[in-house]
Amino acid sequence: MAQVLASGSGCNLVDLVLATSKSILQISKILSGRQTEREVKKLLRHFIVHCTLVFDQVQRIRTNLVPENDLLLQALGYFESLIALDATSNHPYGRQQGLNKRWHVMRTQNSDAKFAFATHCLVLDQTSILHALDESFNVWEEDVMAKYPEDGLDWSLDDYSTGKERRPEPSYAVHSAAQSMFEALARSAGGECCTTHDARLCLRTYRTLEAYQGVDNEINDFEMLLSSHHDWQETHVHTIQKRVVRLDVDNKIQPSPPRKKLLDYEPMPVKKLCDQLGKVQQMVSKRLKFKVENGCLLKLRSEKSKFRIDKSKAPISLQQFIERKTRSLTEKTKRILAVLLGSTILHLHDTPWLQPGWNSSSIFFFQTTSSNIPLRPFIQTQLVVQDLNDQGQDEQESQSNASGAEFLEGYPNSMDPDDLDLGDLDPDDIFPDPDDIEHPFPTLVTLAIVLMELYLELPFEILAKNRDDLYFPENIDSRARWLDVAAVFDEYKREIPQNSKCHYALEKCLDPRIWEDDNGRKLDNQALSVRFYEEVVRPLEDELCDAFDFIKIEELDATAENLDFRSWGQAIYQREEDTSSRGTPVSLAQGFLSSQRRDLANINDSVLSKSPSPDFESGHHLATGSEYVTAKFFDDEKPSDSHSCLEMEDYIQWRLRHKVVLGKFIDPFLKQPPKNPVKIAVLDSGVDDTHFSLNTGRIKLKRNWMTAKKKDVTDNVGHGTFTTSLLIDYAPDSELFIAKIAEGTPSPPEVVAQAIRTAVDEWKVDIISMSFGYPSNQTEGYGQLEDAILYAHSKGVLLFAAASNSGANLDRAYPARDPHVICVHSTDSNGNRSKFSPTPLAQESNPATIGESVESAWPTKLCNIKTNSRCVQWKSGTSFATPILVGIAAFILQYARIHLPDKAHVLKRQEKMKSVLLKISDKTQQYITRDGYSYIALNLFADNIFGKSKVFIDETIGELLKR
Repeated sequence: MAQVLASGSGCNLVDLVLATSKSILQISKILSGRQTEREVKKLLRHFIVHCTLVFDQVQRIRTNLVPENDLLLQALGYFESLIALDATSNHPYGRQQGLNKRWHVMRTQNSDAKFAFATHCLVLDQTSILHALDESFNVWEEDVMAKYPEDGLDWSLDDYSTGKERRPEPSYAVHSAAQSMFEALARSAGGECCTTHDARLCLRTYRTLEAYQGVDNEINDFEMLLSSHHDWQETHVHTIQKRVVRLDVDNKIQPSPPRKKLLDYEPMPVKKLCDQLGKVQQMVSKRLKFKVENGCLLKLRSEKSKFRIDKSKAPISLQQFIERKTRSLTEKTKRILAVLLGSTILHLHDTPWLQPGWNSSSIFFFQTTSSNIPLRPFIQTQLVVQDLNDQGQDEQESQSNASGAEFLEGYPNSMDPDDLDLGDLDPDDIFPDPDDIEHPFPTLVTLAIVLMELYLELPFEILAKNRDDLYFPENIDSRARWLDVAAVFDEYKREIPQNSKCHYALEKCLDPRIWEDDNGRKLDNQALSVRFYEEVVRPLEDELCDAFDFIKIEELDATAENLDFRSWGQAIYQREEDTSSRGTPVSLAQGFLSSQRRDLANINDSVLSKSPSPDFESGHHLATGSEYVTAKFFDDEKPSDSHSCLEMEDYIQWRLRHKVVLGKFIDPFLKQPPKNPVKIAVLDSGVDDTHFSLNTGRIKLKRNWMTAKKKDVTDNVGHGTFTTSLLIDYAPDSELFIAKIAEGTPSPPEVVAQAIRTAVDEWKVDIISMSFGYPSNQTEGYGQLEDAILYAHSKGVLLFAAASNSGANLDRAYPARDPHVICVHSTDSNGNRSKFSPTPLAQESNPATIGESVESAWPTKLCNIKTNSRCVQWKSGTSFATPILVGIAAFILQYARIHLPDKAHVLKRQEKMKSVLLKISDKTQQYITRDGYSYIALNLFADNIFGKSKVFIDETIGELLKR
């Protein structure tokens, strides 16, 4: 049959399978959108994925395919069974040819015509066939990957397609250098030394290697901290591994040329590490420097310290950062740490530096004397020489196991062990139980655990509690541990986008087959390093560089060390002691700022320590009374009568364009109030619900946190009435829940925290709108507010807050600066940045919408009815851009609940809602931000997403919610 296909069909089978996968993909999307039967809808979504994978995989391996390729014929056979249309020719795959020809014509028709045709294309009435084909495609995809492994090809193809330069591989010599360095240090720490020595090795990529010019050696430099009595000393170790280079001249073996002497002194052999650690304690601002050559530890001249740690402060582990839910784990710091951790496994696997029990509690960060915590992780171990007898026994057992494996080579799998003459051998030793599955490298399982903790920002023990059937044994090398970790990953993989390279790296770490050779034996060190880099480290590097294109992997070590982990990965500014050392005086302002940084650092230390101080709940420096009282809580930019008629007219047109979108996509589908309305909590100064524009029945509950009269939410300043009325304008079908948390002066943060928790737990809201801000988080009780925000975020509640109205004089206010809150900036009606809106942040989207010359309701008791019969005001400020953007978010969520019900829940994740909002701001593929802001507006203009067809809108939003 293959010969007939190759010669007489006149059809390229590769092109046929590609064309069919595209046709069925498009048809399945159309059918899935209107399918009412749940099981069929689910299977159609599966076939959308299968068609995508078939197309991608066949494209990838097409140069390796011949007409008689089994996998190609299998895919064609599955497609043929899926199609319900009759064949249009005698070709073995005539149904596919007929489908592709007809669909080529039909796809240009209107949506109703395409749907009518699509209903007859697939065997939807035969669910047994659909289930069988679904499973067949799953097996097919696994077979393709097994027969044609990617081996890192996907990453290189991505690089070439995007014009990126292929990144060179790291030096694999670091592994052996780290091993020899540990042995040299351990020998000097043992023997005559009478104390226990610990070491903390700095985790780096080792991409930039310092080398002596003209020396043909592998040279690596390691940074670490050494200790004998927990008095950590900075140490620099220089390792030299000679390459054996010999020349055969006239049948005589000649040694390599002698190395030129580069030092003006002779290095001193180190016999007792304690002595050297004791000497350097007397030399302030100095660090030890050693050299390892030919397995010997040599003392070099001490050099100037480059990492001034504050020895009075305890180090902070990565586990503590994760457990305390600090805001240090930003997208940037998480991705940098992922690369550093992957590089750690690459360079330190199977060395004493990486102990079997390592985890996030083994990784430490140190505070410097400048009150920074550089993103410079260290891993701790004890300098102990391994017993040579134990090492020989391990090697003997390894050889014995290898002999057993060789004994089995050549025997069929079906052979009965009773038929073999095994002599004194136990059959159970030769034929292991198939259930005894082991991961060949348990340290990769631990890496997967730490990566999950980083990405999900939760300790692994908490992640595992959601799986009551799991039991985690203490033995980190146990088989059950690997299987249970894989089960936890399977439970949470939906929280990690499948197309992300972190997801890819996690899957590879937990797949034991990848780390074995063709005979089922674990890879040797060299093969493991190469494969681990391609399958895990390189994808993590790519994900970091794709997200932050200003970061270069070759410079990552230096880049990370200049980031303050405590301050959300911001750059560390020049230290004041370094400035003064050069003779430049420190100004009073610099001194004040330095002292403030030190105060904040001291408080943060108490937050992260295991023995928290009494102010642990707040976690922040306490603001003075004057700071607290004078803070501007509700910051209108200018009074009502200062807005021009032209500005007012522009706003009215802007609001009208928004209402037209509602009238097209929401109103026709809601003949009555929605069954599942969007619920919004408004945290503000209360509301005048007697105002005619607010008396719509959309306000469901009210509560006052300022007085004992809980139901009295009278608005005495007007701010809350103004913002609530805007929400009714922009989200008319939503339900509003009013929380009065302030009058005209700042409210204690713990009051706001209580309102947030009530909105989440009792009111079950979807969105919280906060048109206020504290100028600093150094306010008594702010820690409670921070915890409440994190709690709401964890419950899938979207939070929006005003950026502030201080222009470039101040940064974003709090809580808008919190990473779990969407910060809202202000523009005019044309998307130009408002002069009072804060400067946009680099590497952030900075969402913004209209906040100038905004009209809304004002409390009747504060109005002069004779001059202001409608009781309205015109205001400007980020406080008013916030409810407008909240209204747009509510529209998106309501749209999804009506038109994309199976995906609507995903919009409750902050990153998904932001991705849709940013899509609205995009005008073309070449679109860049305006004034650094992502300007978001709803209208039917052709360049706006809602100015396009509904099919396009649904597909675009659907794709965004899949990622």
